[in-house]
Amino acid sequence: MEQRVHRIVFGYYSETWLYQVNTKEQLKPMSLAVTPEEFSQEMRRKVYCPECATPLTRTPADSSISTNSITAHFRHGSSKRYPESKNCNLRIKTPDGLKYVNEEYVKKAIEAKNLIVVSGWKQEPPTLDDDLREDGEYTKTAIEDELGPETLVPIGRHNGQEYSAPSHISTVMALCKDFPSNLNKGFYFPNSQYPMLLSDQLYPTRKISDDLPSKETLFFGVISEYRRLSFRHVVEVRSGDYTFKLYTKPEYNERKNLDATSVGRYILFSTKPYWESKQSIVAAKLYHWGAYSVLPRKYDSLIRQLEA
Repeated sequence: MEQRVHRIVFGYYSETWLYQVNTKEQLKPMSLAVTPEEFSQEMRRKVYCPECATPLTRTPADSSISTNSITAHFRHGSSKRYPESKNCNLRIKTPDGLKYVNEEYVKKAIEAKNLIVVSGWKQEPPTLDDDLREDGEYTKTAIEDELGPETLVPIGRHNGQEYSAPSHISTVMALCKDFPSNLNKGFYFPNSQYPMLLSDQLYPTRKISDDLPSKETLFFGVISEYRRLSFRHVVEVRSGDYTFKLYTKPEYNERKNLDATSVGRYILFSTKPYWESKQSIVAAKLYHWGAYSVLPRKYDSLIRQLEA
């Protein structure tokens, strides 16, 4: 998977939170998530890393400068001045998996909800209740599961040790709810080699090439067309030089409010795609309830950062 050059999707902007005065836990409730494109000069010296809570700078510094040749991005300050940033997961350019020293570290990460284990995607809806609130957000019952099956999670990338951990999430909808916080959490998905940050595992459909991923991958892209067939519906997603067709169940789409009005929205889905027609049409069958979800519109600016 092609790696992103800039890994900080957003920063926390705050007029009241102060570095080394307030606590890291206070940063999120006292702040507003902003992307590099949303940055303004009034925000200088008031934007902080969502992971290590140290000050960030924006490059180019002048938000009025055209970014055609330089992609606007946030970056950490000096690790000597801000030592907390030295080992920040968002500072490391090449994501090589989250490492845990032993089982106790894995257990603590799961208890703190910094590591989420996904054993598989739910095949059918959990209840008969409505899945969406009036504001378009998924309801609690739509995304939360009871304690799921135990799953073996690699403790480190190279040491071969594994830890049996409980799974709590089985829907992509759960990833979309509180999307900013989830981006910087560690996730272990079905068939993963090791846990990684969610932001490092989302693959843009527009970067699909002749060599399709050889394993199940978490994709995202913009819906370009919605078609109704007799027994299934087709969702087409923008994907560069290819047509990417998703075959879905009509009854599941109805509960997710996924229809022709969703054109232009971002969709997240987990699948192993295949060639449907002589390497000109990429296709996937999304027949599991939990394997796909439309992203709430308010997070569009965040997920666009992952396409860069």
